[in-house]
Amino acid sequence: MFLLSTLLTAGETMHNNNTNSENKNSGNNCGHCPETPRHFVPPENHANRPQILRKIIIAIQKFYQDPGTLPLLNAANESDRQQRSERREGCIAILGCILHYTDLVTLRVGIPQVDGSMAGLTMPFLAEKSGLGERRAERAIHDLKAAGIITVHPICTKISDIIYEGIAAIRTVSKHLFTALGFHDWLRHEQQRAIERRQKKNKKQDRKKLANIQMGLNAINNGNPASADPAADTAQRKGEMSPVSAFFTGARKILNPDTS
Repeated sequence: MFLLSTLLTAGETMHNNNTNSENKNSGNNCGHCPETPRHFVPPENHANRPQILRKIIIAIQKFYQDPGTLPLLNAANESDRQQRSERREGCIAILGCILHYTDLVTLRVGIPQVDGSMAGLTMPFLAEKSGLGERRAERAIHDLKAAGIITVHPICTKISDIIYEGIAAIRTVSKHLFTALGFHDWLRHEQQRAIERRQKKNKKQDRKKLANIQMGLNAINNGNPASADPAADTAQRKGEMSPVSAFFTGARKILNPDTS
């Protein structure tokens, strides 16, 4: 019995040591499981993104099982060896997050602002939404840049003559990613539709602004168009020219002097 118990204990110890070794080698110290890689999951209560973006987020997940899908990304580690599964997981997780926040017309990544500008996404934000640690997120961004899948434009704001503060960079997704995955024609079609929708929205907003201006003028005039220029009304009662009329009359004399 003692011998059997000793053998079982030794066998269990060897199994645990092997398992720990496998976990360490497979990157499980950061929560990575090669058999069940983590993918980007959109935040709850987010409005549906354009279908082409949802489809390409699914398409990039094939890179995990088949690194040949994006060979330049697979070679981003500058080695002849295939990119490790942990690193591939990080790349597709962060890229899925980036694509979710991509503007379809410009392919810029960020959150639209009221004034029409685009606020970039910070590294902590990208890491959190991707389910990665910041160091893994930074390595994944490095690989995506090296593969030409994204470009990054750092931005800083001037605080004083010698001090500048960095703010969230603006990232842009390369259209070549869409081409490599067979989305080129679909992208062009969806971009054109998005441009038309944006132009229609802008025209509607412009008409609304003009309507508000007209309503304000009507309120000022109180139904009497002449009251919009009090100086003109006063000048008319006195038999004089209004300041505006006098200005244009003087300008005509300067431009067309009487040479008779």
